Amino acid sequence: MKSSHLAISHLSAKTKEGKEILHDISLSFRSSKVYAIMGPNGSGKSTLAHVLMGNPEYKIQGDIMFNHKNIEKLLTEERARMGIFLSYQSPVAIPGVSVMQLLRTAYHFENCMKLTQLYAKKLHIDKTLLTRSIHDGFSGGEKKKIELLQALVLKPAFAIFDEIDTGLDVDALKVVAYGMNKLKKAGTGVIIITHYKRLLSYIPVDVVYVLSKGKLLKTGNRQLVTVIERKGYAGL
Repeated sequence: MKSSHLAISHLSAKTKEGKEILHDISLSFRSSKVYAIMGPNGSGKSTLAHVLMGNPEYKIQGDIMFNHKNIEKLLTEERARMGIFLSYQSPVAIPGVSVMQLLRTAYHFENCMKLTQLYAKKLHIDKTLLTRSIHDGFSGGEKKKIELLQALVLKPAFAIFDEIDTGLDVDALKVVAYGMNKLKKAGTGVIIITHYKRLLSYIPVDVVYVLSKGKLLKTGNRQLVTVIERKGYAGL
């Protein structure tokens, strides 16, 4: 996988009603690196993920650059084709479309089934889920593993995971961490949006960005996660 760069410069985002959620944020992401985006509730973390993916519910100012190309006006599906993947907090069910069908359509390579079955086993996903309608009746943990499975098969340039660790037990966290470490080794830039240190204990994070009230509060390395755990966001 070739090296990729995703950057936002002086980015602000408002809802259609005019409420500003993000204000003048500049961040940089590179392939084969792991990034943690942290911050208290309401700090704008999930909005940032949606803006990066091109959610039309937000009006933005500033630049979103992918490999030095401004993608601000590109649709979500166009960004996905370029190599940006977003795992949503609450992925929607798609009745009538199985996990395997979805991946076959998106992957376009003959070894899709073999690869899917391999990673499903590694992620402890019951193989019967692969032939069921995607996310239809799946548990919260199953949905999150299926989202991670998609990223592993598709190998995007950047994979954004929005609070994938919420509600997971220790064993499930270790499985998710395995998948993310595998993505990093494959050359994907992994962007983890989270409140907690738990998942990050199993992943070698390269850069930590902390948001607060829609602004970038602090940037640091994995040691910053420990500081947050000890002092809280108010202590930064």
